[in-house]
Amino acid sequence: MNSEDGRLTGLQKLLLLILAGMLAGFSILMAVLRAHPGVRFVGGLLRAEAQEGQIVYSGKAHGDPVTVAVSFPTNFRTVVELAAGERLRDACEVEYPLAPVQTVRGAVNGIRVTRDGTLLFTGAYDPETDEWYDEEGAWSPQFDVRAYSSADPWQGYAITPALAVRFALGPEPAAYGDPALFAFAVFLTVLTAVQIVFHRSLFCLRHWAARDPEPSDEYLALERIGWVALLCVTAGLYAAVSAVS
Repeated sequence: MNSEDGRLTGLQKLLLLILAGMLAGFSILMAVLRAHPGVRFVGGLLRAEAQEGQIVYSGKAHGDPVTVAVSFPTNFRTVVELAAGERLRDACEVEYPLAPVQTVRGAVNGIRVTRDGTLLFTGAYDPETDEWYDEEGAWSPQFDVRAYSSADPWQGYAITPALAVRFALGPEPAAYGDPALFAFAVFLTVLTAVQIVFHRSLFCLRHWAARDPEPSDEYLALERIGWVALLCVTAGLYAAVSAVS
């Protein structure tokens, strides 16, 4: 606890030093992570690079090097090619926009997705709402959710119409580092620091009706445990900040 002359004890200084170190370190880390956005793919990020006639997204997934090459549209036709290590090669063609399809929401641009000439989907797609419709204009949702095998996560993997269209039309950028989680971690850092530095003032405030209130030794021991617990929770939040957002 604070010494009689109001100075901080060694424990308080140590905890404050750890909090300050986490705040400074993860602030720098967040700035670095957010400065290098990519594209979500199988729980990770792929970085985009413009090459001749195409954009190539590259990175790692399931421990294998992954590339998704997207050709520039030619006559409303875009080719999406996926390669994962030496085990997976797949390609789809996306034709968009085609003649509009009349749907419950009005006319929506038509779309066609094929693989080696085999039709995977035909109908309409609205990129603003991410809604799919069949040729009759009825809602026909498409998803890119898969169950992975722990033995071989690429077994049976193939590009879905949803994945092909997401890359063909330009995927939304994402980055490591969750801003909301980081903001909450900063708030908890400040809260913990206030609890450590002003614990006596806070005790008196909570017991304002009492005359010259003094915390007991048991209360002070519990406070020390509470500081350490808050610091551990804060550290856990900082550690989770690096998730893709």
